[in-house]
Amino acid sequence: MDTLKIVAPVIVMIVIGMVCRKARMLSQTGVDNIKKFITTFALPIAIFHAVSTASYNKNVLLVFGIIMAVVVVAFIIGHGCKGMVKEPYRKYFPYLITVYEGGMMAFPLYQSLMGVENMSNIALIDVSCGVFAFGVYFGMLTMTDQGIKVSGKQLLLNAFKSPIFVALVLGILIGVTGVMNSFVETSAGGVYLGIKDMVASPVSAMILLCVGYEFSLEKDSIGVCLKTVFARVIIQSVLLVGVLFLAKQFEFSKEIQIGLILYMYTIPSLCLSSFVKNEKASKYMSTTSSLYLIITLVAYTVLAGNV
Repeated sequence: MDTLKIVAPVIVMIVIGMVCRKARMLSQTGVDNIKKFITTFALPIAIFHAVSTASYNKNVLLVFGIIMAVVVVAFIIGHGCKGMVKEPYRKYFPYLITVYEGGMMAFPLYQSLMGVENMSNIALIDVSCGVFAFGVYFGMLTMTDQGIKVSGKQLLLNAFKSPIFVALVLGILIGVTGVMNSFVETSAGGVYLGIKDMVASPVSAMILLCVGYEFSLEKDSIGVCLKTVFARVIIQSVLLVGVLFLAKQFEFSKEIQIGLILYMYTIPSLCLSSFVKNEKASKYMSTTSSLYLIITLVAYTVLAGNV
């Protein structure tokens, strides 16, 4: 029942997005404008709050390094394997092999398993992925989509032009001081929380609406999506073996190890399609992420039976 409480709203919002497309209640232009609002306002505010109020402990650097290595290695392997899918999807394939949907999937699933008192573990795991994603990954995705040659200088410029990356960096800088948790208890903090909730609360629904709108099981792409799901499962499983070995060597707690397993089987980022304008690419990414939900739920169910 706990699983259903988490998954049902996700599925319903995806279905609503599909209905909006079928009934022509939204146009592609409207969906693109929603994506722009998400990446400019809603997501940066949500990320800033999550990171600035997270609990930072002695395992921060170790977990940060391990997850950073995982997302980078998976990205490199994805580039090496992209030949297994056809054009025009090939250049987008590596982006679906790495990076995870923390806020809308891993966080609530982990909370249902381990309780709210252990949420700092999954937030800690998610930080390094966020740094890579919003500092490098999404910038590269945008340039790939637009046919622009990727360069380190341009990535750096794009990163600091990105409201999401700036919000993440500021959140980390403030979060390590611990002052944000004290601030939110004040009267001024109450005003801040009210603003944050008004702007950021709809972000999950809006992203899922876009995912549903662009979800398509067309003959032309279903095979590619299933190949991508299969490749991600295999690559993530192999990397997870190494991660769990390191976790035992460094004597990570059971709570962190469960977080690592769940996180690495979590669906690709649901906001992927928010960073591309190519319609086929958006449908490819949204459909693959939606199909991968089955893998995430299987992993969650197995963990739930062993907690």
